[in-house]
Amino acid sequence: MDYESLCQMFSDVTSDKTVIFQGVQKVPKADSLFYTSVSVEKDLVLKALIDSGSMACTISESAEERVLKNIPDMTSQSAEDIVIVGCGGHRVAPTAVYDLKATVYGCSMIIPALVVPGQTEEMILGTNVIKRLLMQLRETDGYWRLMSKSSNNESDECCMFLSLFSNAERWRGESIPEKVGTVKLQRSVMLEPQTEHLVWGKLPQSSVLSVGSTVIVEPTKSRTRPRQILVGRVITPLWGDGSIPLKVINPTNHRVVLKRNAKIADVSPCIAVQDLPLPKQIQSNLQCTEEPLPPRSSEEMKRVLSDLDLGELDLESCEVSAHWKDKLLQIIENYESVFSRDKMDCGEAKGFVHRINLTDDRPFRFPYRRIPPSQYAKLRTALNEMEEKGIIRKSHSDYASPLVLVWKKNGDLRICTDFRWLNARTVRDAYPLPHQSDVLAALGGNTFFSTMDLTSGYYNVPLEEEHKKYTAFSSPFGLHEYNRLPQGLSNSPATFMRMMMSIFGDENFSSVLCYLDDLMVFAPSESVALQRLEMFLLRLSHHNLKLAPKKCCFLRRSVKFLGHIVCEEGIKTDPGKVEAINSIQASDLMEPDGKTPCQKKIRSFLGMVLYYQHFIEGCSAKAKPLFKLTSGSVKQTPITKGRNPRKKISYLKLSPADWTADCEEALHTLKLELTKNVTLAHPDFDRPFVLAVDASFDGVGAVLSQVLPGEEIARPIAFASRTLSRSQMNYPAHRLEFFALKWAICEKFSHWLRGRHFTAWTDNNPLTYILTKPRLDACEQRWVAKLASYSFDLKYVPGTKNVVADALSREPFVQSCIGHRLITEPYLSLLKDVSGVVDNTVQDAFKCTSNHQVVQKDGKGSCDPTSVGLLPSGSSGSQEVSAVLAAHTTGGLSEVLGTVPAISQPQQFSPPLQHSSIVIEQEKDSTLSRILYYIERRQKPSKKEQTKESTSVRKLLKHHDKLVVCNGVLYKVRRDPKLNKKLYLFVASSSWTP
Repeated sequence: MDYESLCQMFSDVTSDKTVIFQGVQKVPKADSLFYTSVSVEKDLVLKALIDSGSMACTISESAEERVLKNIPDMTSQSAEDIVIVGCGGHRVAPTAVYDLKATVYGCSMIIPALVVPGQTEEMILGTNVIKRLLMQLRETDGYWRLMSKSSNNESDECCMFLSLFSNAERWRGESIPEKVGTVKLQRSVMLEPQTEHLVWGKLPQSSVLSVGSTVIVEPTKSRTRPRQILVGRVITPLWGDGSIPLKVINPTNHRVVLKRNAKIADVSPCIAVQDLPLPKQIQSNLQCTEEPLPPRSSEEMKRVLSDLDLGELDLESCEVSAHWKDKLLQIIENYESVFSRDKMDCGEAKGFVHRINLTDDRPFRFPYRRIPPSQYAKLRTALNEMEEKGIIRKSHSDYASPLVLVWKKNGDLRICTDFRWLNARTVRDAYPLPHQSDVLAALGGNTFFSTMDLTSGYYNVPLEEEHKKYTAFSSPFGLHEYNRLPQGLSNSPATFMRMMMSIFGDENFSSVLCYLDDLMVFAPSESVALQRLEMFLLRLSHHNLKLAPKKCCFLRRSVKFLGHIVCEEGIKTDPGKVEAINSIQASDLMEPDGKTPCQKKIRSFLGMVLYYQHFIEGCSAKAKPLFKLTSGSVKQTPITKGRNPRKKISYLKLSPADWTADCEEALHTLKLELTKNVTLAHPDFDRPFVLAVDASFDGVGAVLSQVLPGEEIARPIAFASRTLSRSQMNYPAHRLEFFALKWAICEKFSHWLRGRHFTAWTDNNPLTYILTKPRLDACEQRWVAKLASYSFDLKYVPGTKNVVADALSREPFVQSCIGHRLITEPYLSLLKDVSGVVDNTVQDAFKCTSNHQVVQKDGKGSCDPTSVGLLPSGSSGSQEVSAVLAAHTTGGLSEVLGTVPAISQPQQFSPPLQHSSIVIEQEKDSTLSRILYYIERRQKPSKKEQTKESTSVRKLLKHHDKLVVCNGVLYKVRRDPKLNKKLYLFVASSSWTP
């Protein structure tokens, strides 16, 4: 439609409206490719759609009328047993079938055509016609002349049509070349005997490529491969980078190595492909039985690694047989591109980028730090090497951070940058790093371990282009900025960990461990280990990450990981790090004068020791003298002002007198403990845990262990300890033991014990403390509430059986403490020597204490025992709680009077009492029945009446004003000052006392 026609169309539009013409172009319909003319019989011509998705030829009802009109004697056949099913599942029943004598593209044939009601196209040619048409066309010379023409000489529709009929993507270009090029190998390949291999080669860069065009790969005429090797013909599309798949066969009985840059095959354009049916008489007898061949020798493996330029890989130290070493070498050959060839040969992660978001983007500039001229040469070399590898580049940034040079032990230079000013303005990334204990706890039940390290780990992550300017650093040789993620940025660990978890997150903790660039693959057997290693290397290859060959340790039974020695038996300390700690003497912890302790050096020493504190039993108590030095010398000054005289505590600088014999002994003891080479067992989360708790006034300690199958003595999993605060040091012994139990279960090992049943061992029963103390304070109530959610049995050494510990005045962590006995004595013998509280007694006590019942009074002044409220955890009312619990174990008289005797024997708690049973028991009790009589008559007994009663009755009558009867039950009334309401506690019968 032209412009004038548009104007005439909108001539009747009112003047208040505006008509806008946009330059919309009409796209011409290009459907002639799919249609052709079909001549039927005499002069009838039908327009047919070429449909390679249809298996039959169909015509419309209008086409049927034209056929019958032009060919009156045309007869049809019945189509009752035919159903046409479309790709969407729609079913159509044809009305008739005609055998049409038709001519398509000059080829005559008889076409069975189905009449389909509702069809819009006159005729549809299916694959039954297309296949026959191709067979006839290929018998003519014109077909091959047409196919040999270049695609530039034909229209796009013609090219697509010819490609459709030739079953091949045509060559694009001015002319079709006779030969594209010769394929060379990019790396050496080891061919197994009597095996067919798929090998990838590459065309020269000078080759003219038509990406996507179909090519044929044939053995090359210029032979640089071994004569006995066969190369099969392959039809394949041409890849954009020139990569070509090759089918290579080694028919010999020995391995053959194809060297790098060997010419294997010639590549030529393919103009047509024709599928030929395989004759039935051809049998698949080409396969031959392979005999197991001996694995390659150590020298041959070294030679293969040397050819791959991976001589730094150590396969000799693999603790597996030669067969599995050979399998490992095959995996390395397949993924040799994953390994770096030099220290700067790092990968570039795909799909990951680091961004630097600032709170203040104002530029800052700092001059470079001057360095000796003798170091200029090494600095220039390092910068040039990093620039060549694309890690850094020249910069024109407005930002400049100072450069820091770090010299390694071998004399190499490491380039670092002081990013403190940049980090102060950076928005922190909240992505977490895994907890080291959780990482090491996932290794149980495995035998073979493989550790790896990424080459220049952070350099594998690219930087956002717009944020590279923030990383600019100054040096004597100008201003540079990073292209890759540098060390020293505050968010570098988070970004790197996010990338590693995105790659291996589904396998983390189950077959792979990732802690930044320290990687481990673990498995219970050799075959599983190789499968997981291949999966690991495949993912690294897909994401373009590279490993440092020198730091790879494959298939070992014992490896170093995160500063520990990991093996099948458990986890040990790293001897190298322990030796460094043991080499520290007392003089190394002093100031330059050699006499005054240095707080900074002591903190550094304690930091190294505490890294291995889970290997040291009672570490905090043994290090207590050194911990005191870190806070300085303590000075107490009396304060006389005010009503309460007290002492002011101040901390002064250390003096030579502060280094005492206890400090010297603590230093020696800690170093001695590290040399014991304790092996911590891997936790088995399918077996119950055993927890031993000890407490002293120097600290609290705990040992988490398990009794493994086939062993008599419990194996330690982790030691834990802590010192006490000033207020905790004032705890009585029973409360301190209770605190130790709460700390070990609810804090230190909560992540392993929660939701699992376990056994807790102690040398003091904490139930004695909570059941006999008249009033639990708010802090103790919180402890009880926290312990109530755990399921555990409690076993303890009674005082009479722990005479040795008592005789030593509870010296901290003596050899007879329960934690030490648990990991040194047979577990069955300990069970015979201890008393236990089991069968949910512990949970009943804690739950009853934290969720006790309170009988409330209604507005009419009567008591309603069915109206029960729960005191919140940590609230007051602890006297009532103690009374309720003691009523199950001691008796009502002593509780109401507030005199609760100590429990000498372990008690079993009664089940919850019903209201009716309480009424019956109180009426049966000789003492309580008399009290009920006096209370119900609502008159206090006279002195003469009291003298006639027993002693127990007279004691209870002293509390006459606080005793009431509600619904037949005798209660004692108390007021809770925090809840500001009355609490009703029933008086227990003496029959409940064992």
